Amino acid sequence: MLDITLISPYPDITVFGLRTMSAWLKAHGHRTRMIFLPDPYADAPLSNRQRRGGKIYSQQALNQLIALCSDSDLIGITLMTNYFYHAVELTTAIRKSLHTPIIWGGVHPTIRPEECLKHADIVCVGEGEDALLELANKMASNTDYLTTPNLWIKTPEDAEGADGSKGIVKNHLRALTRNLDIYPLPDYSFNDHYVLQEGRIIPLDYEATRAFLMLGTVSVYLNRVGYQTMTGRGCPHSCTYCINDTLRTLYSGKGTYMRWRSVASVIEELSWVKANMPFVGYIWISDDAFFARGTKAIAEFCQGYKREIALPFSALASPLTVTEEKMALLVDAGLCYLQMGIESASDKTQRLFNRQNMSNDVIMKAIRIINKYKDRMYPPSYDFILDVPYETDEDRRQTLRFISEIPRPYQLQPFSLVLYPQTRLYQMARADGLIADEHRDIYDKSYTTREPSYLNLLMTLCRRGRFPAALLRLLIAPPVVRLFSGPLKRPFREVYKGLHRLYRLVMRRG
Repeated sequence: MLDITLISPYPDITVFGLRTMSAWLKAHGHRTRMIFLPDPYADAPLSNRQRRGGKIYSQQALNQLIALCSDSDLIGITLMTNYFYHAVELTTAIRKSLHTPIIWGGVHPTIRPEECLKHADIVCVGEGEDALLELANKMASNTDYLTTPNLWIKTPEDAEGADGSKGIVKNHLRALTRNLDIYPLPDYSFNDHYVLQEGRIIPLDYEATRAFLMLGTVSVYLNRVGYQTMTGRGCPHSCTYCINDTLRTLYSGKGTYMRWRSVASVIEELSWVKANMPFVGYIWISDDAFFARGTKAIAEFCQGYKREIALPFSALASPLTVTEEKMALLVDAGLCYLQMGIESASDKTQRLFNRQNMSNDVIMKAIRIINKYKDRMYPPSYDFILDVPYETDEDRRQTLRFISEIPRPYQLQPFSLVLYPQTRLYQMARADGLIADEHRDIYDKSYTTREPSYLNLLMTLCRRGRFPAALLRLLIAPPVVRLFSGPLKRPFREVYKGLHRLYRLVMRRG
């Protein structure tokens, strides 16, 4: 049996994958501790690089973290690219006091394992449940773990890996687990769980869990405490900006990338939540494309959910997967809020994103289906990607013109494009010389911080879905856009940034 500490730097405490990992290890006899270290400034306009003039974490928090990890046999940290420096700081602090092996896992170690091994002892490439369990079992029995599939392991410089590389053993990927039902329910035991709050690490007990879950963006919007689950893994689309496309390529020949849990497994989890977390007021289904389930599977889910759970729930969709039949079934079962990725209404950008099959006609058809249920749902959110280096003002005007035609009510979620490493769009931009400094332009970039441009301001003004459509069409007229993109561009940027700083200040004090 091993004592394993699992650490998350993400901004919330749901972290479905880490909690599933903890439950999987516990089911096989290991002890786990989970530590959640949300960074309250992760999405602030100030970049991580600028904030690192000091530290991301206080010394008090780092000292507490080291004390909590002191009895661990293995320490795991999960991270995405924009949390790379969080993981580096945590690993550096731990290593100064402890000699415990540290393994990194998650999206960034999967796509940049060699970079991560400059800091971690072991990196998990790809899905981690079985790899981490095998590692833990081998460590517990003092068995050599150097050949564990999915793991890249740092070794002495004179050691040679199976592929002939020096200093790193690079093991092959195991096949994807087809049956997701073998994994247990996420670990919400409230035992040996901790969270960073106001610079100190405190126990994440029942009451603290309730309070933190209420802070989620959708929870605030719906004014209900939300519980996050995932009913499947993968995505049916191949968007060039998305890591799902990269992972599908990585796992080519290793099994079906898109997989679903059974309805019985999902209902079992949510029934436990109702019995043990009665403060939960809605279920947040965070699958990348929940609507990609077939109509028959949706009907089965709705039948079980309506009978056993009967709580409001939210889900994600894409324009290609929304149908009349699915919407009718899901709304009847309790769907109260929907988020759909539109990304762009420019046909050129849609081709760039490999979303040309999601044309404006397809998107608007999906929107009109959703709008039929406006009296039974909260206004849906439609996502858009801004600051695309290949776009012209005309491309952006096409998107804003499309927005002026969206039937109300709705809200927009505009995100600044981040060219995440190894995606197809990243590779294109790199080949075209559009990435000058990866760490500044990608690792340090927040997708919530948009360029201070005139057309981005119009997108911001449309966020609540109340901006007059006729006025928007007037403001995107070519002569007006040329004025603010030409002679008035520089003074406008300064005004924009000043207003943005004021807005942030008011929101923070509020």
